[in-house]
Amino acid sequence: MTTIQYKNDYLNKTLAIIVFMMLLVPVNIDAQRKSGRNKGSSKREIRKRQEEANKKSNYNKFNELVPMGSSASIARNDFIWSYETANTVPLDGGDISLISPTRLSFRRGVEIGTSIGSAAFIPMIYYKRRWTEDKLYIATRHQLYSFLPGLQIMRNNNYNQFIPENSAIPEVVALKNEIIVSKPFLKDLKCGGIKQPYIILTAGLSYDYGIKISETDVKLVNYKFVRSRSGVILGDGGFFSARVQGDFYLNQDLFLTVAARGLFAGKTYGNAFEQNSLVRYKISPKFALSGGYWMSFGKGDGTMFLPVVDLTYYFGTREIREKGLFGKGRM
Repeated sequence: MTTIQYKNDYLNKTLAIIVFMMLLVPVNIDAQRKSGRNKGSSKREIRKRQEEANKKSNYNKFNELVPMGSSASIARNDFIWSYETANTVPLDGGDISLISPTRLSFRRGVEIGTSIGSAAFIPMIYYKRRWTEDKLYIATRHQLYSFLPGLQIMRNNNYNQFIPENSAIPEVVALKNEIIVSKPFLKDLKCGGIKQPYIILTAGLSYDYGIKISETDVKLVNYKFVRSRSGVILGDGGFFSARVQGDFYLNQDLFLTVAARGLFAGKTYGNAFEQNSLVRYKISPKFALSGGYWMSFGKGDGTMFLPVVDLTYYFGTREIREKGLFGKGRM
C-alpha cells in the first residue's frame, strides 16, 4: 500500500467516526429530555394522588386532633383536659356547658367558672390558678357556692324531705379550697415532634366548709349524695374530700373520664364513697356531647344513681407557651 492510499484510508475512517458521533449526540439529548419529562409527570401524579387522599379525610394528616382547614399552630388541642384536672382553658378561650361548669380564661394560667345548669339551685363561682405545667401540672382552686336557692325552690313546691315544713331554711354560704395535681402521658402523632396527652392522671385534696348566716333546728339531711355534705348545707361544719381521676384519649373525637371520690365528714354525718364516669364525643370541631353517671355508696335514703347528659361548646385557640428570659417570646 502506497503512502497516498494509507492517508486516504485514515481520513475516511476519521470522517466516519466524526459522522457517527454527530448522529449519536442528538439521540442522547432526546433521551435525556424524555427522561426529564417522565420524572416531572411522576411527581405531578404523586402530588395529585396525595391531594385526592387528603380531600377524603376530615382531619389533618400531620395532626390527628386538628380538623382539615385549621392551622396546627392555633387549633385547640386540650379537649382531654377536663374541668377537674390541674390545667386551665387557653387564654381568651373556654368551654360553655349546660351541666358541667362553664370555664373562661382572661389571663394565662388562670381560669374562672360557674355552672349554667345548676345556677338556679346551687349557684357557684370558682377561681383556679395553674402554678406549674411541665411534667406535673399543679393548681389550686377556690370556690363559693350555696344550697339556699335550691332549698327555697323545694319549699315553694312543697318538697319538704330535706328541710321539714316547720323548720327554718338555713342560710349558708360554702367555701371550698382544693389543691390539684395532674400527670399527663404524651405520645407522638404521625408527623413526629407533635406530642399530645393520651392519658392524664389527677389527684385532688379539698376541704368544704359552711359559713352560717341564719340557723335551723335541722341536724341532718339523710339522703344519698348530700348526707356527708350536711354540715355545709346546714352551716354546721364541713368535710374533707380526696379524689383520683383518669382522663383518656380514645380517638380524635372520643374522650373518657373515670373518677372516684371519698368524702370524710366524721361520725355525725358519716363518710361516703362516690364514683362517676363520663364519655365525651365531639360531634363537630366546636361541640361535644357527653353522657355518663354519678353513683353514691354512702348512707342515706333515695337513689344511689344519677344519669348525666351534657352539651359543650368550645371556643378560642390553643394555648401558646411562653419562652425567653422575660416571657416575651412565645412558641
